[in-house]
Amino acid sequence: MKVSTVVVSLVAFASACGYGHIGATSATFNSVAPALGSEATSAPARPLVLRIRRHLDTVIGGPDFEEDQLLVLTVRDFQLNQRLAIPSENVTPEFTATRFGPSSTGDSFLGYLIVRTVTTNQVAAYVHVDVTAHTESGSYTQQAKFRGEYKFFRETDND
Repeated sequence: MKVSTVVVSLVAFASACGYGHIGATSATFNSVAPALGSEATSAPARPLVLRIRRHLDTVIGGPDFEEDQLLVLTVRDFQLNQRLAIPSENVTPEFTATRFGPSSTGDSFLGYLIVRTVTTNQVAAYVHVDVTAHTESGSYTQQAKFRGEYKFFRETDND
């Protein structure tokens, strides 16, 4: 009887906390070319597009037990080690959570980004952003948090 009480208590605790396990995470980047027809001398600096993909296994608290999350940050006119608000004219965020059931789209973002270094094949940045996302019907709301130092590797032509 004691063992079942402990198991029920642990499941209740996990449910209350919205426990989840974040699986494989990948971070990639690319620079978007200027729009067609623009002249190279008058085109703005190319935006930097940062992507964080991660797989999330949840115990409870969502329409499905597993989902794939994608956070895309389009960054313009920045300096290294500058704290950029998310969202702002410098950083445009997008978020999607894809699952077997209804998918969610981010509609509220709050946080910041600090780009530390940019090389030909790698971008190092600190990401701190809270996302609120909803299903298309509005029947489910979720919160996603991205925190920490990320190394973004250049996307290949196959991605």
